[in-house]
Amino acid sequence: MILFFRKIRKKLTDENKFSKYARYAIGEIVLVVIGILIALQINNWNQFRIDRISEKNIYKDLREELQTNKAIVTNSLVRREAIYAPLKEYMTKLLEDRIDYKDFIELHEKSFFSGHINPSFGVVNTLISSGDVNLISNDSLKYLLTDWKDYISLLMSVESASFQGHRRFSEYFDQRFPAKGNRYHHMAPEELKGRFTEIYRDVEYVNRLITVEEHFQTALNLGKDVSEYIDRMIALIDIEIKNLE
Repeated sequence: MILFFRKIRKKLTDENKFSKYARYAIGEIVLVVIGILIALQINNWNQFRIDRISEKNIYKDLREELQTNKAIVTNSLVRREAIYAPLKEYMTKLLEDRIDYKDFIELHEKSFFSGHINPSFGVVNTLISSGDVNLISNDSLKYLLTDWKDYISLLMSVESASFQGHRRFSEYFDQRFPAKGNRYHHMAPEELKGRFTEIYRDVEYVNRLITVEEHFQTALNLGKDVSEYIDRMIALIDIEIKNLE
């Protein structure tokens, strides 16, 4: 084909038909430009298709990781709710001065330690470090993912503060009252009730227990916010997956 065009060009030049040659040359340039544009368009279309396939795979991986983290946060909330409910009821009675020895024993036979969450960040870390997060076409989802680690890290910090508050309360309480099942203490029932009265009237006991309750409430509220944050991301991911199918 190239040889054919060269022969025509040579013939036109030999015949000194400049105007015809000029038109031919312009036509040849136009054809070359059109060919380049078509090639670029095909290449762009192929790249777009590849990017959309990659984007869909990203959404699926993200959804799986977020679902795992949702389960982790939910389990943590269930544990905290189970501990917080009797503590909240006890604190209501305490502030109304309605606590008796039975209430005191029932509460302090329970553990205030509810553990820490250990979320997974593998997919998000890879997306951000590799720059593949830019393949996500939904800007709202991209912004949520960018702030996701900071958001859940705040919950982890609150849990850590809560743990330390519980630990300090336990250190205080264990020095004043024997643990359930401690067969090595030799206090008579009346002496134990006397200890209860001392602790119950101790301002430090009340203050420390209020701190424990506040930590629980903060962790629960933030945990619910994190759970809703995950739900928002998953909802956006589901929309994008559906659009790409």
